[in-house]
Amino acid sequence: MKNTLYILFFAIGLASCGSDPVARPNGYMRIGLPDNEYSALNLEGCSFKSSMNQEAKVLYKDSSNCWIDLVYPSIRSTIQLTYKPVEGNLEELFRDAQKLAYKHTVKASGMREQFFAYDSTQVYGMYYEMSGASAATTQFYATDSTNHFLRGVLYHYSAPNPDSLAPVTAFMREEMLELIANLSWNE
Repeated sequence: MKNTLYILFFAIGLASCGSDPVARPNGYMRIGLPDNEYSALNLEGCSFKSSMNQEAKVLYKDSSNCWIDLVYPSIRSTIQLTYKPVEGNLEELFRDAQKLAYKHTVKASGMREQFFAYDSTQVYGMYYEMSGASAATTQFYATDSTNHFLRGVLYHYSAPNPDSLAPVTAFMREEMLELIANLSWNE
């Protein structure tokens, strides 16, 4: 009887050995990004054209002024494009675009500015990239300095958690750079 008790305790002790449970943080679902397939963004009546991802949808905010949203429904992101003709007010347009970009530095942990110039298409401007928990992570303005001014801003329609949004933000920044690189003006 004594040996049976020892064997029973030994078996229970052996069976209870194992690793302790580990608390795991809540995870996020994997985000499926759209393919990098582009088509022409040539809007009737607008003074600019470029390229856009084939999965993006064009929504007109104000068709008479060519204010549009390029909506990426699968990743809940939008590039808002605002076109304004230059009518002797270029300095004011620059100031407004810069003010709107710097407005987001309150929540951002940093900001990078980059000038761009495409002489062949007369596209010149500034690209802003925010890091941290900013609602608008990327912005730009582009102009030909005489007739056209286009401002673009990227918005994510989810909580601005930079860690979980990192793949989407990186993808959308490439989308904006693609849009800028292929931007040209209709005369």
